[in-house]
Amino acid sequence: MAVPFLGEGFALGASVCWAIGPLVAYKGVEALGTFRFSMYRFFTAALALFLIAFALGDVHLGDTRAMAYLAASGVIGVALGEAALFQAVFLLGPRRSSVIFALHAPLTAALGSVLFREAVKPLTVLGVTLAFAGVYAAVIFRAPTEKAGGTYHKPATARLGFLLVAVALACQVAGALLAKEVVDEVAPFFASFVRTFAATVAFLPVFLVLRGAPRAKGSAHLPIVLVSALVSTIGGMTLLLAALASAGIVRAVILSSMSPVIYIFLMSVFRGERFPVLAWIGSIMAVVGAAIAILA
Repeated sequence: MAVPFLGEGFALGASVCWAIGPLVAYKGVEALGTFRFSMYRFFTAALALFLIAFALGDVHLGDTRAMAYLAASGVIGVALGEAALFQAVFLLGPRRSSVIFALHAPLTAALGSVLFREAVKPLTVLGVTLAFAGVYAAVIFRAPTEKAGGTYHKPATARLGFLLVAVALACQVAGALLAKEVVDEVAPFFASFVRTFAATVAFLPVFLVLRGAPRAKGSAHLPIVLVSALVSTIGGMTLLLAALASAGIVRAVILSSMSPVIYIFLMSVFRGERFPVLAWIGSIMAVVGAAIAILA
């Protein structure tokens, strides 16, 4: 018996994971540095995903085509995309990087609907437009306490920063489309393992070159790595793959891109952060647009 809106529920769950992820990870990033923290998180998540898939009897190595697509998706969308985005944030700051990177959602939905011949109703287009405009507003109108520029932000580095965030954007779109092609042929946990393991291997040279020295010593940061791997990689990535397998790509992308909206709510409730009125208007637009697109 099919469960109504199961794929949409998976996509929304992925969005919640990615909204919580930065709240968990920031202390680990401060202690270990961005690239060291990411490497540890990838490795931990890959190991845990393999153990889960093995325990569930979902480890099947026969479908080499699906594994190749998922591995390419992990290398391009996760490893290369994350490395480029980290460096872009380093040069441009989170605000400008996020504004550009947020374009990955509408681009993925548009290209996916064409490549996978997904019929899109006019009312769905209206809902998608509202949802993405609302998410974009939520990204642009951040809290006034947020730092605008990158750590090494200088006018001379802006061009490289914009180039890197464009690379990250392209990698994210390509990674999602590659995964969508085969994700319904592989169990979600094993698919997520293949993608994460490939990303771990591909990220290793980046880590070795750019890791730097850890900023804090000791093992106090290890629980943060474990929780971040559980929430962002194991939870978020697996739920996204399950959503892509269970729902149309447009619906999956819409709901999985709601993390900026959920982030605003979480930060307001649990940390007392005050966001501009326009950010809240954008969040309401995003929720209304997503509802229209899903119910159309």
